[in-house]
Amino acid sequence: MAPAAELWEGFSREEREQVARCCPERRFSRGSTIFAPGDAPDALYIVTSGLVTLSHVSEDGQESILRVFGPGDVFGELFLTVSARPFLATALTACVVTVIPGKTFLHLLSTIPKIGFNFICVLSRHLAEMALDRGQSSHKWSFQRLALTLLKLSAAHGIEEEAGTAIALPLTHQILADLIGTSRETVTRHLGRLKRRGIVSQRGRTLCIQKARLQALVPESPPTRV
Repeated sequence: MAPAAELWEGFSREEREQVARCCPERRFSRGSTIFAPGDAPDALYIVTSGLVTLSHVSEDGQESILRVFGPGDVFGELFLTVSARPFLATALTACVVTVIPGKTFLHLLSTIPKIGFNFICVLSRHLAEMALDRGQSSHKWSFQRLALTLLKLSAAHGIEEEAGTAIALPLTHQILADLIGTSRETVTRHLGRLKRRGIVSQRGRTLCIQKARLQALVPESPPTRV
């Protein structure tokens, strides 16, 4: 099970062992589907290792990435409130995911009550992030949204190196475009501008950013998790 998951905050070793016994881990290869729109919402998920994307799929089949989840992140929390999954969850990299079946979660609520409080905290954080994203999309142009998204990704998935902060994600320009609600061509143009200024460099799909200089482009908005 994911040791740093927010859902396990305050759990004793015995309680963690209880959860591990009743919540199986599943392995997914890169690009495989974890759940799809229309699937029965019968479980909650926690990333143990690797990365997962959550996407909206339009009626004409166009996929737009909404979130990138890493180790410890909870997703699929609508399993208590909807009759069918509205989103697509995909393994961005090879990953291991802890699966909490719905009936198991309800049982854990009665045996380990603090999981209910932790779950509310997860929901509250997700709602706050959605509200923040909506505000940024409404009031910032795409260049600033890209800068903010790179800062968020670096906060959650960054590796400090001599050359800057490497974002350890297999990012494509299309993924970044989906995350900020613009076109791939616009992201390519903005990244080119950042590279020319020495704020961003690239090794394959790994982006390396100068956080302080990037933050200076949007000083009123501190980075948060993506």
